[in-house]
Amino acid sequence: MKVLMILNHAPDYREPFLRELGRQVDLTVVAQPCNADGLGPPESRSGYRYIETASYRIAGFFWQPGLSRLLEKCRWDIICVSANLRHLSRVFLFLTHPAYKKKWVWWGHVVGENPSNIIAVLRKWLIKKSAGCLVHSRSIVYQLKKGYGLTAISFNNSDAMAHEFRNAVYDSIHQEIRMLFVGRYHPRKRLERLVQLASRREDVSVRIVGPGMEHLRLDNSLKNTGRIEIFGRTIGEELKVHFDWADIVVNPGHVGLLVINAARNGKGIVVDKESYHAPEHWLAIEAGQPFISFGNKEEVDSFLDQVRAEPSLIQQWGKSLQEKAKKEYTIEAMAETHFSVFQSIAASTDTSP
Repeated sequence: MKVLMILNHAPDYREPFLRELGRQVDLTVVAQPCNADGLGPPESRSGYRYIETASYRIAGFFWQPGLSRLLEKCRWDIICVSANLRHLSRVFLFLTHPAYKKKWVWWGHVVGENPSNIIAVLRKWLIKKSAGCLVHSRSIVYQLKKGYGLTAISFNNSDAMAHEFRNAVYDSIHQEIRMLFVGRYHPRKRLERLVQLASRREDVSVRIVGPGMEHLRLDNSLKNTGRIEIFGRTIGEELKVHFDWADIVVNPGHVGLLVINAARNGKGIVVDKESYHAPEHWLAIEAGQPFISFGNKEEVDSFLDQVRAEPSLIQQWGKSLQEKAKKEYTIEAMAETHFSVFQSIAASTDTSP
């Protein structure tokens, strides 16, 4: 089965999934360069063909040249395309190749933050005219069903292989609550809230790990307390050290794959309930993780006081999150869902008149 997959990006965290899917289908991936958008490419790519093409930005929209030539280069059994409607070249590709509509799968987040009625009508029409829709989480399935009467299938987006889940490590010697954030710096992450928390509570210790953290400013007086530590991009065994240090993972703003990373290491996660989140936050909801308003000092203090009074909650949250992720949020399960949908569509097009 020859599958053409057009993604926004194919960064390092997506590589295990693409390799796994490449074991099941003849896969070609087209994506924009990672570095230009602050993402890290994998050290190597294998198991699939990779084509990197840059996009041009025009008045808030994008045009990615060369897609038509690629589509016409050979006979594809499945066309799977990231449904970012700001990429006009993808919409144009769909409209100008009607023969592929029965093989076309819209993919990804699909439902964005843009409330435009025009975008909503266009989204509904594109999905209805396609062969299928694969989305990041069941929350998006519900949104499409309720808001548009559309059917979609969730693949439960993940970046964790089944063998990567590990037993949680807790250090019972310390007295403070150890809180960990891992991810790249971005204003929507609201990391200054963790700086403020470490500044005002002496019973909290914070580690912030990831690329771009030089943008995060700390007063020397806070640095000297040792209650907050900043680390750059960290992977592999060195990253495990930080998760083993932590009692709980924290996300004071927008959250995404950090939910999966917490589950991989057996730690619970507390998430800001006021922020807009990526689809992966659905796992945190399903696994009963705590959601609080990090912008509300009283609510944050109440949460921390509860943790100090009932320390067993920390391990309960970690166990619940990992158990749910191991059952339903692995790369293997994710790839199997893709293959099942692709196989069904390919079979129906082979037998259609």
